[in-house]
Amino acid sequence: MFALVAVLLANADGRSGIALSRLLSVRADRRLTVLIAFGAFILNAVVAATMGGLANRMIGQGVAALLVALAMLSAVAALLWRERPGLVEAGAVDAPPIVLAGRMLAAQFGDRSHFLIGALAATSGAGQWAAAGGLVGWTLAMLPFLAFGPALAEQRAARILRWASAAVLLLWGIRTALGAFGLIG
Repeated sequence: MFALVAVLLANADGRSGIALSRLLSVRADRRLTVLIAFGAFILNAVVAATMGGLANRMIGQGVAALLVALAMLSAVAALLWRERPGLVEAGAVDAPPIVLAGRMLAAQFGDRSHFLIGALAATSGAGQWAAAGGLVGWTLAMLPFLAFGPALAEQRAARILRWASAAVLLLWGIRTALGAFGLIG
């Protein structure tokens, strides 16, 4: 559940949804493109969850909590970064599915969602649940942008939601860091 909420909040800016929406608007094989995007996310989530599960056995809970705090604070930075998603690359429009899959897999590697999934798996050791929750959170964060298009991100309500998500993740990350040092219970 923590992974679902954390990944949903971390993706409130809609970058993934905007990129996928733009890609779907120019590619003819929309279903395959969606399957590739979800497959790339799932594969990266499984790798992150597995690494987090391994880390759970090797590091203490205080270090794992600091890892979660770092993941949340880096998600805050990513949310507040004023990067505009670029237009769809010319190569992605007509790329064969295998090339598109490789690009999506590489582009999502080390993404804030996967960092959160790995960090949360490190605290609990339940990597499969962290990966499943992260997938649901990522999907829920993308749905509005897939349904209403990239212009949704420019709406005032979307900006407020992005800032509110960043504030929640910031407070959650600070509280987790303070708990890791034993400063709060």
